[in-house]
Amino acid sequence: METIAKHCGCLPCLLMGFSDVHTSIEHVTERGRRVGKDHEQHKFTIGLCVWHHFGHKFPLPGKRKPNRQEMSGDLGPPLAWGRINFEEHFGDEVHVLVPTQDFMLAMFDEKPWPEYAVPRHVARLVRLHWIDLNAEHSQSCVRSRSSATRLGPDTA
Repeated sequence: METIAKHCGCLPCLLMGFSDVHTSIEHVTERGRRVGKDHEQHKFTIGLCVWHHFGHKFPLPGKRKPNRQEMSGDLGPPLAWGRINFEEHFGDEVHVLVPTQDFMLAMFDEKPWPEYAVPRHVARLVRLHWIDLNAEHSQSCVRSRSSATRLGPDTA
């Protein structure tokens, strides 16, 4: 978890083009409960800044005092505004964001970089991986919805 906080930064910020934002660790939840059993819960974590975790504003490069609308426009919605809005923008936490974070951690394990200094090529590869995972997850959701529709309400 320390690697996420010091070397990866806020994952949603990185995905929106802002790297090296100071981070707290968010344990991923599903239906109000942490994902994973006891010691496995730490595997299901992502880095979130104060904006993406709690909705607290902070200065953005080139903007003196951004308001909430500017923050949301530049960085996407915070988790504090609701999981649905957050996941519509960034993708499902369990199926998209955790695997994206794990992809970045694997890159760090292979070739570490200094604290708060994500290399541009790493950020680019992470964003491309995130786009691919989002597309795959969206297609699987559409397939499962369409098969449920084909079954119809009379199939009980």
